[in-house]
Amino acid sequence: MGMGLRLTFCHSHRGGWKLVIGAMLVALLFLIVIGVPIFGALGISTLFHYFDLGRGSAVIVLFQQTFHGLSSFPFLAVPMFILAGNLMTKGGITDRLITLAKTLVGHFVGGLAQVNILVSVFFASISGSAHADVAAIGTVLIPAMEKEGYKKGFAGALTAASAVLSPLFPPSIVLVIYGATFGVSIRGLFAAGLTVSILLAAVQAVTTYVLCKRYYSAVSVQQRASIGEVVTAFKRALIPMGMPVIIIVGIFGGFFTATEASAIAALYALIVSTLVYRLVNSRDLRDIFLSSARTTAAIVILAGLARAFSYIVARRNVPSRLMSGILAISDSPIVVIGLIILVLLIAGMFVDRTTNVLLFTPIVGPILEHQFGFSGIHVAMIIVMVLGVGHLTPPVGGTLLTTSLIGNVPVESLTRHGWPYILGLVFVAILVLAVPEISEFLPSYLGIRL
Repeated sequence: MGMGLRLTFCHSHRGGWKLVIGAMLVALLFLIVIGVPIFGALGISTLFHYFDLGRGSAVIVLFQQTFHGLSSFPFLAVPMFILAGNLMTKGGITDRLITLAKTLVGHFVGGLAQVNILVSVFFASISGSAHADVAAIGTVLIPAMEKEGYKKGFAGALTAASAVLSPLFPPSIVLVIYGATFGVSIRGLFAAGLTVSILLAAVQAVTTYVLCKRYYSAVSVQQRASIGEVVTAFKRALIPMGMPVIIIVGIFGGFFTATEASAIAALYALIVSTLVYRLVNSRDLRDIFLSSARTTAAIVILAGLARAFSYIVARRNVPSRLMSGILAISDSPIVVIGLIILVLLIAGMFVDRTTNVLLFTPIVGPILEHQFGFSGIHVAMIIVMVLGVGHLTPPVGGTLLTTSLIGNVPVESLTRHGWPYILGLVFVAILVLAVPEISEFLPSYLGIRL
């Protein structure tokens, strides 16, 4: 029976790959359009390939590949980092981080707007999730900025834009999933993501300065904080900021792996939220564990099915075939890479970043690595950064919709005020693409294989 399956597969692999892949893509798009959840659409469309092996074994092989995609040790970091982020969010850290940010940058032009960006950097180092960032920060800073004289649409757009930092900054859930699924060093991805996210934060800070200088010059700027106030704010925020320090120093210093760091982070968050600040009780813990489990389940099943999809893409040799088709259009590297980026930008407008990472990396990754010589870490930063633009673009725009709900701001208003930040994202994505050193310097310095 095994020999029969292999013969059937090999025959199909040589002859009917276009039919099978075409049927998979059509089914995938059709199922998404009619409202089937992404994981269901991915699983059902993937079966078209496995039916080609023989209907009796199709589901079994699908389950085997899905399980194989989840049986890696690094994947254990996903639920742990999600749990740690949820615990710290509930543990009353937001006000402490905002106060610290105010003492550091509140006296600059666009003071509270700059605070928004810096708080997102702080929060990104704890939650690793753009949506958690918006939920925690938006409820406080959007009303506060509106009260100070900023337009609500601008406050919301800035909150949505600054939250895009979270999927790049360690301990990014997206980077953990990427590394665990595609065999790229999570430690290396964290190092590259740290550099790229700091660059993006700097670009957003400059953009905010220019916008506030032009449109909000009348908004009052708070007085520069004294040394004593800064020290006091640091003391209040010291415990919450301890978690990212432990994660970053521990991982980059080689004291423990990303998976071990996730367990330490979850334990740290549990102690801080329940024993130190005592803002999380037993009932809250139950809700936090359930919420973390639901989020983890959604991510895990999607990642597992994406692994099965990736297996097909590799076995059917889709990247090289696709590259041949693209080269028939143009053999210019600039045109080819431009087409790839365009596809990712369009995809990001309709599907969330995590799903797109899992769908497109098996196809785009080998092309960028093998045809153009990009390193695995550089490819990851390109894909994650380009897809991140979709966070701020309708109709799906992840942080855009979350901000609209949290801040009660119309999506149209967010989009109208958010276009400078979209351009900033595109600018950074181009820099990351054109200058490999941005992604590779810190991993290389730390001795991480690219």
